[in-house]
Amino acid sequence: MKVLVLGASGHIGKRLLNTLRSTSWALPLGASRKREQDTSANANWIQVDTRDVMALTSALKGFDAVVNCVAGDARSISEGARGLVQAALAAQCRRIIHLSTMAVYGSAEGIVHEDALLKPDLGWYGQAKCEAEIHIGNFVRQGGEAVVLRPGCVFGPGSHLWVERVARWLQAGRLGDLGLAGDGWSNLVHINDVCQAAVAALKIPVLPDKFPVFNLAAPDSPRWNDYFVDLALEIKATPVRRIGPRQLQLDAWLAGPPLKVAQRAFKYLGNQQARLPEPMPPGLLRLWKQAIFLDSMSATQQLGLGWTPYTVGLKSSAAWFCEKKAPHEQVCGEGECTH
Repeated sequence: MKVLVLGASGHIGKRLLNTLRSTSWALPLGASRKREQDTSANANWIQVDTRDVMALTSALKGFDAVVNCVAGDARSISEGARGLVQAALAAQCRRIIHLSTMAVYGSAEGIVHEDALLKPDLGWYGQAKCEAEIHIGNFVRQGGEAVVLRPGCVFGPGSHLWVERVARWLQAGRLGDLGLAGDGWSNLVHINDVCQAAVAALKIPVLPDKFPVFNLAAPDSPRWNDYFVDLALEIKATPVRRIGPRQLQLDAWLAGPPLKVAQRAFKYLGNQQARLPEPMPPGLLRLWKQAIFLDSMSATQQLGLGWTPYTVGLKSSAAWFCEKKAPHEQVCGEGECTH
């Protein structure tokens, strides 16, 4: 099966490309707007703007399936999905595996199944992802096949969002035990499990005019407070502080915006190496206390997933974080990481 992986320079896309290469049946090719830096992989890589329908149509010709791992801004997510549908239909690429997100459920709480109504009420990201799913539905209505995956918070080695920045906040004393403000379910899912779900989704039978949707969150994923404390202990960011709601709000709402502006300024000026504190998005304060629990039983039963145990994912995440830093930073405290 010839498979094109869009967004193959990102965290999930890059790992998925390697996972597919390890199978005996997939012939994968990576695609991204960014040029692949690893020259040894150039034979299995193309550079294409996924928002350019003509270029994407040309790239998709001869492929049996495409996995959409594209991230970015609202236009890249929503309009990119619309363009992908047009290109896949024109190129007669039979199946799309679309990486969506739990953000499509918005402010919903309780145990959430895949048939829950989409609720794009918490900002541009959830809105764009909901629009992207509508475009994927149009692909199915026009004769294509699709499978939609809705991961929770993807962690594991390589995760900047849910490992690296969280670890840095813990080291800086900006994060810790949040009390009631961190009592929401984390819905963590290991990067390997997301990739295995995408691989399985390429092969499962799909009924005409239907597209299966799967939540992806490990059944043993903890509450946020537990994750913060566990990760802090693994990287020896101790003692773990108790962070009050006032400190969180000042960090996110007062310090966050100027830090974000400074980040963009340095990027614009070409200073990618500038070390600024990571801004804490205000939306995370809502997420950390949101009582939403993704039911992932369908992925277990229909995709045959065997979930990476939380403790294994935690240790591999901490090991990656510690090993990727320069030795002089001593990111794991005075001693070595406990893993």
